[in-house]
Amino acid sequence: MAINQRLEIRQAQNLAMTPQMQQSIKLLQMTHLELGQFVEQQLVENPLLEAPDTANNDGFDGDAPPSEPVSWDGPDNVAEIVRDDGPLGAQLEAADGGLDNVWDSADSAAGLQSGSLVWGTGSMAGEDGPGWEAQTESQPSLQDHLEAQISLEFQDPVDRRIAQLLTDQLDFSGYFTGNFSELAFMLGVECSRVSDVHAAFMQLDPVGIGACDLAQCLRQQMAEMGLLDEPMSLLLSNLSLVGKGDFEVLARRCGVSLAELRDLLSQIRRCNPKPASMFDYEPAVTLVPDVFVRRGPALDWEIELNPDALPKVVADRRYYNRVRGQAADRKSTEYFTEQWQAANWLVRALDQRANTILNVASTIVEEQERFFAIGVEGLKPMTLRDVADAISMHESTVSRVTTGKYMATPRGTFELKFFFTNAIASSGNDQAHSAEAVRHRLRQMIDAETSGNVLSDDKLVDLLAADGVIVARRTVAKYREAMNIPSSAKRKRLQRLAAG
Repeated sequence: MAINQRLEIRQAQNLAMTPQMQQSIKLLQMTHLELGQFVEQQLVENPLLEAPDTANNDGFDGDAPPSEPVSWDGPDNVAEIVRDDGPLGAQLEAADGGLDNVWDSADSAAGLQSGSLVWGTGSMAGEDGPGWEAQTESQPSLQDHLEAQISLEFQDPVDRRIAQLLTDQLDFSGYFTGNFSELAFMLGVECSRVSDVHAAFMQLDPVGIGACDLAQCLRQQMAEMGLLDEPMSLLLSNLSLVGKGDFEVLARRCGVSLAELRDLLSQIRRCNPKPASMFDYEPAVTLVPDVFVRRGPALDWEIELNPDALPKVVADRRYYNRVRGQAADRKSTEYFTEQWQAANWLVRALDQRANTILNVASTIVEEQERFFAIGVEGLKPMTLRDVADAISMHESTVSRVTTGKYMATPRGTFELKFFFTNAIASSGNDQAHSAEAVRHRLRQMIDAETSGNVLSDDKLVDLLAADGVIVARRTVAKYREAMNIPSSAKRKRLQRLAAG
């Protein structure tokens, strides 16, 4: 068979990921904090983008009327715009259409209201006021806190330098991770002098800072409280038995009864095993939900987007027309045209993202209605495909939307990913149970144990089977370990210790 070259013309469809399409996908996955930072950057870079509160002050004419929105003649169903299972070329065409040029949750509230779904500002949205930053203040670092004490407690320059080096070798919990011999060699002093400075260093606030291990840290704190007697000292020398739960052996080594051992352990709980934990403080950022869910007047569930989690931007058409008309050359005209297209794309992308989150959240609430009614026990198995099929989107889109997004409900605030759980087989013709509901049931049964009735994993399997849940013993053990629940043998020892 001869090998030759030839030219052929073929017609085929290809998928192309444009830069704007890639950015739209990234916007879906961003948390509201990341999205806010992205929008702030765009406001700085694009002169045609304005925040709503400054949209009328375009810097060109103080008496100019407000900007005019661009009309939208594209498809009404947002699923047709963002779903991943269609040709990306068609998606780009749809994305290049235009929702309202102005993205403002207050305007959207009047435009999107269907049945029990409400989009916009409402009574669930908090009143404007100072953010969490105003509630926090800078805390001194551990380094600064110790340096202030070292300068007062250690008068000798060499001792002060040793103490400073001890500070440099503390871990996050406040334990000394260095070596006395290395410090002594570094400074040219005796190892005993480093040890003496270390003993004085542990007297600093917080007491126990710089300890070499947990036992030494607790010993220093108990001595400070005047509770370091012989039984306590023996207990601190055998802390490993506490972790193992061998309380009978521990009581014999300390020469006390189980009741007295229980009192000793209660005294230890007053100590701080991580002395540095209160320093290097980083203020906790308040979790801002993306969606609110509440009971409506007709006892149905209302889903509302949180306006505080939705950036608001305006593409200023009037300012664009003015600067474009006064452009000095073709290059300037092309620049403003590109910026106008980018501004309109961002407004549409934000609107598209908000609609997608609302659609996904609404489907989750509809599918998990029993959870909102009765709690975790009502959580049913649900996968990304279930939601994707319900709203005609691709699984990857649903996955991006539910990552890092939170829903505030009457039962607490949950990440959207929380509502997706695996199915556990059910006996008979009953509906399958969710893995989260089974874990909740396991915890309830273990919490109800008494000293005379501690349930083994096999017994837990039998009790679950009586409730119609079919699981293997290894599954029960896996769920129990994931919830940090010890084995039945350790729980028996803990029950006996608690009973005295």
